[in-house]
Amino acid sequence: MELIWLNDNVAALTMTPQLALPQLMQAHQLLALLQLQPTATVNAAVAELQLPLPECLTPDEQLLQTLAQLLPQAHSFVAQQLQLGHKLLLTAADAGLLGIMMAELLMSDGAAPVHAVAQVRSLYEDAFADDGWDQFVFDVLYRLQG
Repeated sequence: MELIWLNDNVAALTMTPQLALPQLMQAHQLLALLQLQPTATVNAAVAELQLPLPECLTPDEQLLQTLAQLLPQAHSFVAQQLQLGHKLLLTAADAGLLGIMMAELLMSDGAAPVHAVAQVRSLYEDAFADDGWDQFVFDVLYRLQG
């Protein structure tokens, strides 16, 4: 399990057994959960958004279109939860996908795409390590800006 704190209210988590999420959320007083992976509901008292994504994530045009559609929903959910004062946990089935979401959140705070990606890489070295993801993250971020 790897837990990365982006700030006091947003944590990004990857490769965590679903059974461990409730204890983790309680320990850190996290009140919202964004899951970029197919999972079961964690707790009825937790605000939760699950985005249906393919099991096999290949950085191609089809995934780019899917992310361009779904990530604005994710961003809106994150912004709403933070405005409510909730601490939030991000989970993803893939390190590249989690890195893209982290970079998109940093961009929404004013970071340029290249700086957002560099910051994510400094926090989470596996984020864009798989083949094709180093350029794909920029393709997604620029599509979201447009």
